Amino acid sequence: MPAINRRTLLVSGLAMPAIARAQTARTLKMTLADTVASPVFPICQRFAANLKQKSGGTLDVQVYGAGQLGSQTNALTSLQTGIVDFVAHTTGYIETVFPKVAVLDLPFLFRDAKTAEAVLDGPIGEELFKPFPERGIYGLCWGWWGWRPITTSSAAPVTHPADMNGVKIRIQPGAIYAETYKIVGAIPVAVDISEAYLAMSQGAVQAVELPYISMVANKFQEVVKHSNESNFVYNAGALMVSKRRMDGFTPEQQAAVRAAAKEMSADWRTSVASATDQAAGVLKAAGVTIGPVDLPAYIAATRPIYDKFRPVIGDDLVDQAMKQAGV
Repeated sequence: MPAINRRTLLVSGLAMPAIARAQTARTLKMTLADTVASPVFPICQRFAANLKQKSGGTLDVQVYGAGQLGSQTNALTSLQTGIVDFVAHTTGYIETVFPKVAVLDLPFLFRDAKTAEAVLDGPIGEELFKPFPERGIYGLCWGWWGWRPITTSSAAPVTHPADMNGVKIRIQPGAIYAETYKIVGAIPVAVDISEAYLAMSQGAVQAVELPYISMVANKFQEVVKHSNESNFVYNAGALMVSKRRMDGFTPEQQAAVRAAAKEMSADWRTSVASATDQAAGVLKAAGVTIGPVDLPAYIAATRPIYDKFRPVIGDDLVDQAMKQAGV
């Protein structure tokens, strides 16, 4: 057996990846704003697998669906405290902590996904992430949950804004969501996704404004009858990491996180686009009808929301977003 000397140990050590030398595998927790049945769940799982490979096996992320590690609202608090390490969440919840993110939920800001992606991947997307570290979070990338139509338990469409008068509609938290539906006469009710199906089935609400993928993941096709493709918002989402956890990673691990997040962003968007088409097919097969709305009428009715939220978002940011989106 050859003698083992200091030089042999040094050479062997140098042959090991820098990340692997740094520490043994660390198990981390990740959650998202939907159930395990959502197509976003396997997207998060692919991120986890990619990160494990890029980190040389030192970062092992376990993915949990909404409700498994607490409510959707608590997910961001858990991220800030380091109880949860990664969260993929929607803007409606994010803006409860970072109000300027509401710019992405201005009604009818984006005419198509390509326009939304250009804004998110440009200076505005970067600017929105800047204040996150002050609250214990790093923003990693922007993703997508799909457009948000209005789907009702009634077969009667809500083609015109006046049709929304008095309709109780489940919304996600976020002041801009509430005000957008109030302005067309609806009664917005903030309900966690884990309780939304029950609220609809018991008649506590008569409508939901969820992406098709979320409706199918939560079996809303069993309790809804008509979907109105109003598509108020693009429904962006973000992958975030706990600042406390990220700051404890080695530089190599941090680079691995950011690289995996960048690749997840592209996967997130293309996968959701495909899954949305499939989900629409599931809804139709279950007997849910899908129809258009009077889009110019809804746009006109909700335009005052822009001025209402300028003091919260900031004039410059609203103007930049409108200019880039071509509004």
